[in-house]
Amino acid sequence: MPMSKTIAVIGDIHGCYNTLENLFPKLKNIPEIYSVGDLVDRGLHSREVIQFCMDNLIRPVRGNHEDMLLNAIDKSDKFFGFMSKDSELYYYNGGRETQYSYIQSRLFSNFKKFRNEFRSSGHYDYLRKLPLKYDLEKVVISHAGIIEGGDDYSIIWNRSTPAVLDKLQIFGHTPVDNLIYYKNYYSNIDTGCVFKNKLTAVIVDTKLGSIIDTIQEDFHPSDME
Repeated sequence: MPMSKTIAVIGDIHGCYNTLENLFPKLKNIPEIYSVGDLVDRGLHSREVIQFCMDNLIRPVRGNHEDMLLNAIDKSDKFFGFMSKDSELYYYNGGRETQYSYIQSRLFSNFKKFRNEFRSSGHYDYLRKLPLKYDLEKVVISHAGIIEGGDDYSIIWNRSTPAVLDKLQIFGHTPVDNLIYYKNYYSNIDTGCVFKNKLTAVIVDTKLGSIIDTIQEDFHPSDME
């Protein structure tokens, strides 16, 4: 039997910094900690969540919310003074709260100020470098489930049943009330923290491709109020 290698993977955080801060000490004996992305939006503390991941060497993949944020920032120069489709999509999907965590304003008229603060913080460069997946020995971590014939778009947006791989897929993206885990197939660990449910982390043996423990933290009210 191969020697085990243990990692932790955290579900969608969505700006719920206080919940993350309460969960993290429960993972202190795990040498490598990953995240399925969607660090930002909807919750109040996206800036703090990104900085926490940087400071604590958490390894996220890029989620669709990081992708929307980066697209909105990148298009803001071209469409300055007007709301581009990318900015409109981002604001509609919780981006106003991310902006507020940087500049204490939700107004689109202050988007340039947000863009400048976001870039100067180093968070733009950090998110830009996030991979779409981590491909480990018997585990693959992505934001959404990997499908046959999938591409860079589907790996962050897919909500269909994932493909059967020779590895355990671990992802989030689609909120569920309780962790979904099909042994030797996939696990959805987005338990809707920002919707006042729980933030979930799974402890995984990457040599065997199996979940060996589940750790959860109840949503902290200060992350939305």
